[in-house]
Amino acid sequence: MLSASKRHRGASAVDAVKQATLVRLRPILMTSFAFLLGIMPLVFASGSGANGRHSMGTALFGGLLESTVLNLFFTPALYLMMESARERVAARRARRRGDRELLPSWTASATRPLRACIRSGSERSTMRAKLYLLVAVGAIGAGCMFKKAGPSGAVGSGSGGGGASGAFGAGGRGGGAAGTGGLPQPPIGGFGGTGGGPVIMIPPPLTDFPADPIVDATAPANAPALFDGTAPRADGAPCITSPIPGTLMPKNWLRPRFDLTPAAGENLFEIDLTVSGFAHPLRIFTGNPNTALGADLWNQMRNWVVDQPITVMVRAMRADATGAVQLAPSAAAATTFAIAPVEAPGKIVYWALADDMGTKVGSLKGFGIGEEGVQNVLVPSQVASRTSSDTCVGCHAATPDGNGVGFTMGPNNYFGKLADIRQGSTGTVPSYANAGAMSTIGTLHGIPAYSKAHWSDGDRIMLLSDTGTLHWVQVDGTASGTLARTGDANKATEPAWSHDGNSVVYVSGTSLIDGRLDNGPADLYSIPYANRAGGAAKALAGGSDATATEFYPSFSPDDALVAFTRVANNGNSYSNPQAEVYVVPFSGGAGGTAVRLAANDAAACQTGLASPGLTNDWPKWSPQAVTAANGKTYYWLTFSSKRMGTANAQLYVTALVVDAAGHLTTYPALYLWNQPAADGNHTPSWDDFSIPPITVG
Repeated sequence: MLSASKRHRGASAVDAVKQATLVRLRPILMTSFAFLLGIMPLVFASGSGANGRHSMGTALFGGLLESTVLNLFFTPALYLMMESARERVAARRARRRGDRELLPSWTASATRPLRACIRSGSERSTMRAKLYLLVAVGAIGAGCMFKKAGPSGAVGSGSGGGGASGAFGAGGRGGGAAGTGGLPQPPIGGFGGTGGGPVIMIPPPLTDFPADPIVDATAPANAPALFDGTAPRADGAPCITSPIPGTLMPKNWLRPRFDLTPAAGENLFEIDLTVSGFAHPLRIFTGNPNTALGADLWNQMRNWVVDQPITVMVRAMRADATGAVQLAPSAAAATTFAIAPVEAPGKIVYWALADDMGTKVGSLKGFGIGEEGVQNVLVPSQVASRTSSDTCVGCHAATPDGNGVGFTMGPNNYFGKLADIRQGSTGTVPSYANAGAMSTIGTLHGIPAYSKAHWSDGDRIMLLSDTGTLHWVQVDGTASGTLARTGDANKATEPAWSHDGNSVVYVSGTSLIDGRLDNGPADLYSIPYANRAGGAAKALAGGSDATATEFYPSFSPDDALVAFTRVANNGNSYSNPQAEVYVVPFSGGAGGTAVRLAANDAAACQTGLASPGLTNDWPKWSPQAVTAANGKTYYWLTFSSKRMGTANAQLYVTALVVDAAGHLTTYPALYLWNQPAADGNHTPSWDDFSIPPITVG
């Protein structure tokens, strides 16, 4: 507007822009600097919710800085170029028609200086405008770099800025396609990528818990007064079976559920959560010994209370139907948990009994992390290639594209199968599968193995161990063969194939059944894949202890670690109560020191449950490991365990974290409370399965 006013008074475009710029420079800078200084507390925030405030503050700081540069350089340059172009067009029309009255009235007095500017100074004006525009474009580029995405990671990709994978980093999450099986990240400082997945807006900052207590429908309205107004006992604290002290939850975890076992039949509980820096505790009163946080509160906590301890204190008492105290409040039990700055990606598909063909049969069920339910993925009647006697889906593994599963099918022979699991084609043989290859697979036993590095057209390879030899089959061709294991005279079974396609870790033993290990002794060995040739076999240090039997190996997503099940001496491998889960560095096949996971243990207050003795078995990794802005790399692992006090196995998840110095920390197990507790749930597989999300209620 100021430039236009000057032009109406007869000033040239260049002079008008110069004068307007000088007049507007101070207010623009004063306003911008004042706002930038006001944002600094967010940029350098500390304490509770610091990660979220860092992200928001950095995005605002970068955006305003970019806007200031554009206002000072780009806008004047653009105005000058547009005005110069308009003058040239107006002058050309006037000369062609010979009618000066066609020009705007205010240009008549300025015709001579304008024409002189066009004739003698046009090159100088144009060059100056181009220079201004070049500076502005550079500023835009710098701004884009300011908000550019950090390291790629677990939950998605696409256009838009983003912080370190899975965390709230500088510049904010930019959206893009949501990672399979995980909840999309909130778009802090960025916008959803074109064609990307759904955008979930970040909730308001959580800087304190509500001062008023939460009294749910299972507790009497006067529950706070009962606890606060009755002298407590000095003992009788309930057992908090979940979360176990020190638990680490992924950001997209199920709503935290507090599972309590009363010591003396108490039926009313006070659950208090405290966070450092919060003025108030969160007080929850309930009659339900399995109480989960509300969805809205959990959504705030998982975004704003990250990477810091959350303390939980629980007291219990007994009250009658009228709300009168029958047993005074107990001493408090304590536990802690923390929320990781990353999500756990992918979906879990596991073996369980499902209703099919008029009975309960072995099938595959699955869910995404954070989904509060399960769904059937594949039941026997859906398998197009089955025979009438095939009524049980056995051990399985995901194809690297997540669209199918390889599995065995029984209950008689347990030969190999391959089926699609996508909606609309569930149970069908994939279109790329060669009939001859499927015929070969149908004669082999064993748990299938795949590698992402060998799952493309012309090189879709499945490994099967059959009766002790490592077979490879080209699924989309007719080629097949065996992998050499020079130096190992034992039988090979249960192969695990590295994601880079270079190495195979397998179980070397003498006693096999249905293509898997039966009894020990058995150890883990590794061989090179060597383009379908195999090679020299060598024992994996840490996975080949002479005093133990090791089996069910699994590569971490970056091939740095191998998880496995271990039992002492020469025990049986099938659902052995003495089984425990360990991990060992792979180190190119050299191995290292085996680490027993903290997740093997139940809560200390469950005095009747001790491991070995809980059947901790069948470990499988999440499909990606994520390095957060704090420099730590987060791995997630699922396994089955019989620690619920029944004969049914249930599924658990645990975290393994490697810091910048390479130190590995393991964490207690998280119970997946979305699974049916009455079912026996075994042999999980964790990958980017192409199954639809689950919506509950």
